[in-house]
Amino acid sequence: MKCRICQKKINEIFCDLGNTPLANSYLTNNSKFKSEKYHPLKVYFCRNCYLPQLPEHRKSKSIFTKYDYFSSYSTTWLRHSKEYVKKITFFLKLKKNSKVCEIASNDGYLLQFFNKKKINVLGIEPAKNVASHSIAKGIPTISKFFNYKLSKSIKKNYGTQDLIICNNVLAHVPNILTFVRGIKNILSKDGTATIEFPHFLNLIKYNQFDTIYHEHFSYLSLMAIQKLFQKFEMDIYNVEKLSTHGGSLRVYIKYVANKNKRMSKNVEKVLAEEINFKLFSRKTFKRFNQDISNIKKKINILIKDLNNKKKSIVAYGAAAKGNTFLNYCKINDYFIKLVADKNPSKINKYLPGSHIKICSVATLIKKKPDYVIILPWNLKKEIISSLKSFIKCKYIICIPKIKII
Repeated sequence: MKCRICQKKINEIFCDLGNTPLANSYLTNNSKFKSEKYHPLKVYFCRNCYLPQLPEHRKSKSIFTKYDYFSSYSTTWLRHSKEYVKKITFFLKLKKNSKVCEIASNDGYLLQFFNKKKINVLGIEPAKNVASHSIAKGIPTISKFFNYKLSKSIKKNYGTQDLIICNNVLAHVPNILTFVRGIKNILSKDGTATIEFPHFLNLIKYNQFDTIYHEHFSYLSLMAIQKLFQKFEMDIYNVEKLSTHGGSLRVYIKYVANKNKRMSKNVEKVLAEEINFKLFSRKTFKRFNQDISNIKKKINILIKDLNNKKKSIVAYGAAAKGNTFLNYCKINDYFIKLVADKNPSKINKYLPGSHIKICSVATLIKKKPDYVIILPWNLKKEIISSLKSFIKCKYIICIPKIKII
């Protein structure tokens, strides 16, 4: 494949998780099991751009035009978003005449907090079913894919933006170059773009292989982000470490020509961490692949042992990361009959690949299982807290290693 930043041909493989369906391609009924489409989940690596990346096996428009992920169902994510709005409003001294744009604004989970402050907001959300929820909250939302072409329309109709927010979207973009060019086009002269993404260092360090799926085209580090934005004469002037999604980074971006923003020492610190960790060495990649292979062996031994002991097992969280985990580990509906989820749009559907049926949380509670495998491990505290007063069971966490709570 060709690197999506430098466009050079790349052959090096970071990891290969086998053939799987799209992680968010939930099945509406069991008659569709046989016609399910599988694609290689093989991640390539560009040493020139420090970018692990997947080929675009399916066009992003076929993936994200209708989407079953709603950010507002996570209280943890809502709290994180509210705190961000409070912090960034103070940091950038945003006022009522300021303009804030979020790309991939989902159901308005974040912009609603700016709305309450009477700050001008604009959402960009390609999934029409999700965007409709944002519009219902009174948030102006454009239901199109963001790129340079759309940015020209936004600039003409809404003007340049003082703050552009991109939370967990850059990894979902197959054409990164037109996306970043679009950000540059609509950012005001003294504006800031903040971008949040799971840090590739944590993916390696904590065996977070389940965050690899076809909808994630790129796996980002500070080195890669810096190289990308430098192509467009933009600078990272600050970076913060976040606990979200198993350890993320939030980078603050400005124009190179903008001398009003002070460069934080955090940028050099995080870059040094990536270098000292030997993040991109072949030995690091090899160790990671050995570690995830061991997780696969151990979870299969545990589940088979529990089944032999007639212990009931259900899963919690019909999340994309859970689908990667189950499909890589070859765990299916023979071993786990149900997976519970809070999102009503997923109920009574089936997980791709494993074909485990999705049920409501109320159904899980009625089943009173002996063990619950928490697939979205990044939300384990929230999930355990919501269940512990209803059922007495043990919880299995699989990342970064197999653990029973």
